[in-house]
Amino acid sequence: MKIPEKIKVLYKEYTVEEVVNLHDKAGDLYGQINYLSEKILLNEAAKEEQKKSTLLHELVHAMDEIYNIGLEEKQVDKLGNAFYMLQKDNPELFEK
Repeated sequence: MKIPEKIKVLYKEYTVEEVVNLHDKAGDLYGQINYLSEKILLNEAAKEEQKKSTLLHELVHAMDEIYNIGLEEKQVDKLGNAFYMLQKDNPELFEK
């Protein structure tokens, strides 16, 4: 899986950026999504596989928000991990 510069979710186009020192009040973050500015931020210090997993986690948040699903954070975690493993175990599904 390649981390793209932009990802479209329905009518929104999210820019994916790697940033240094990504954190909030609770501490360091692997990633973060900003719905208004349509940005997904990934922690530059994370390992490549962690960035890919985090990207899928943030995309679940994007789909949850745009489709008004109402997922809890625990559900987002599980779905993000499930999509990551699906992609990792079946890379041919996502080849062009």
